[in-house]
Amino acid sequence: MLREVANEQQPKKFYGSKEGYDADVMLESKAVLSKEDFVSTGVLTYALGDIIEVELPEFDVFNLGDRLKMTVYTKSGLFVLATTVLAKEQGSLIVLNPPENRRKFTEKREFPRVDVTNGGLLFGLQDVNKRNKHQLDNPIAISIKNISINGLGFTVDDNTMVEKIIQKHSQLEVELNLGFLMPCTMEVVRKEKTDSGFYYGACYLNVPKEKINALRGFILKNQIETYFVQKREMQIKKAMEKKSVANQ
Repeated sequence: MLREVANEQQPKKFYGSKEGYDADVMLESKAVLSKEDFVSTGVLTYALGDIIEVELPEFDVFNLGDRLKMTVYTKSGLFVLATTVLAKEQGSLIVLNPPENRRKFTEKREFPRVDVTNGGLLFGLQDVNKRNKHQLDNPIAISIKNISINGLGFTVDDNTMVEKIIQKHSQLEVELNLGFLMPCTMEVVRKEKTDSGFYYGACYLNVPKEKINALRGFILKNQIETYFVQKREMQIKKAMEKKSVANQ
């Protein structure tokens, strides 16, 4: 009993005082959201990349763009951050996980990728030895399969000749169509054979500074939309399983 009281009297540490914790430590923790003169308590159910989800009954009191103070009570201590409401749906809010916060955690992937169906054009490439540079007379279409803030995965549309030329460490000049045009250079870091051709993974070498915020916004928007779709699919699956068990 004395030990329990002594522990309760010890001041709670601010989570993140020691960096490198896995972000999963926040999951299923109590989260208190406050704005102006309103405070609500919920449960933190998702944290990956730039977004955090908090499930709470009074979600409808919060509006998109609201600036909030969030306090998370984890098993490792107290964690406090300033955040902004990015999206909302029945029973939950998606809020921003700002960069200064993310640096306090370790994630399995530094920059989460989101699946997309956008495209782009390949204008030129440089071989592995960085000696020969080929400019294409006619740009070749590429299909973007997934994207993150530091790279993307793509395939080449119907051009077996170019597929043979592109190798690991080849440098490419492309223009991506992400709802806005983003010219950039990138380096191939992975090449995999698929049933329909090759899949490439590439990292950016040069992105125009004026396009970086637009790229972040595009990824964030798609990450939120993808998460909500996956969440609904999981809810439907659980409901079907529950119904199936009840009918047995």
